[in-house]
Amino acid sequence: MTEYRDYPYSSVLAPFIQDYVAEKRALGYIYNVKGYQLFRLDQYWNDNGYKDAAFTPERLDAWMCSLPGESKSSQNSRIGAARGIARYLNTHGIKCYVPTLYVGKDQKQIHVMDKTELAEFFSAVDSYQPKTHKPCDLRMANEYPIIFRLFYCCGMRNNEVCELRKTDIDLENGIVTIYDGKKHRDRLVYLPEDLLTLIRKYCRYLEKDLGVKSEWLFPGRFLKEHVLKTSIDRNFRDFWNKTEASKHCDKHPTPHSLRHGFVVDRINNWILAGIDINVMFVYLSKYLGHKDPDESFYYYHLVREAYDIIKQRDTVTKDVIPEVRRR
Repeated sequence: MTEYRDYPYSSVLAPFIQDYVAEKRALGYIYNVKGYQLFRLDQYWNDNGYKDAAFTPERLDAWMCSLPGESKSSQNSRIGAARGIARYLNTHGIKCYVPTLYVGKDQKQIHVMDKTELAEFFSAVDSYQPKTHKPCDLRMANEYPIIFRLFYCCGMRNNEVCELRKTDIDLENGIVTIYDGKKHRDRLVYLPEDLLTLIRKYCRYLEKDLGVKSEWLFPGRFLKEHVLKTSIDRNFRDFWNKTEASKHCDKHPTPHSLRHGFVVDRINNWILAGIDINVMFVYLSKYLGHKDPDESFYYYHLVREAYDIIKQRDTVTKDVIPEVRRR
């Protein structure tokens, strides 16, 4: 049962906020977070001594400013709460300014593992021995080396790997079919030969050695269920924390960092080989399940090594922007 949180609104806005929240909840919205933001707006109204409910740009100016340590998403949430109640007040005959400010999204800092970190990480994965001798733990210990290589070698997402069915993979031709991926996109993923060999060996281990009957390529603790995304997240952290690199890294990677690493390695290799990445980005974006090449390039432009590699192969900039010499 949904638990609604109510707040002690006390300003002149209080009766309007209470009716507005009640209306939203009657429409099926929980409105706990927005209710809290409106409670903060209610306190702001009291603190400034406003005696009527009319919103003006001047009255909302300080409310819309970023607070110390506040994320952009939290700031947008506060502004959105004010926008919603302002529109509600207008429908009740109280002329109000409706704020339209949107401050954008927070820039995520991605840690893409370098070659040394990758080697340490996969060494921890491949040498893993479960603490118990339960059949499910021993079986899943054999899943992890393949799961994490699908992230890094094929650029697959966590949920896409966890939810793979045996029928989704063509072991003869080395093709994985992703059905209903992010934003309901289907696509084909082609396996490197060495990874395909590992998967074939793993499938023989499941079916012939263990006699496992499951529709899932990577069963969880219970064979009728696939391995959980949260389980992979947790095990990734455990393996990462076993590496020497984890002791000196400020921004810890996640399973998605391996997907980023796939993109970075592909682009770096193309640049170093003199291949036109503008052409290849179209194929890469389709392979990753992105809607356009810009989504794929976003993965790359955050990486610290990108500038040096591009500069190394750049033959145009020096002609477009000539060197400035002092006389």
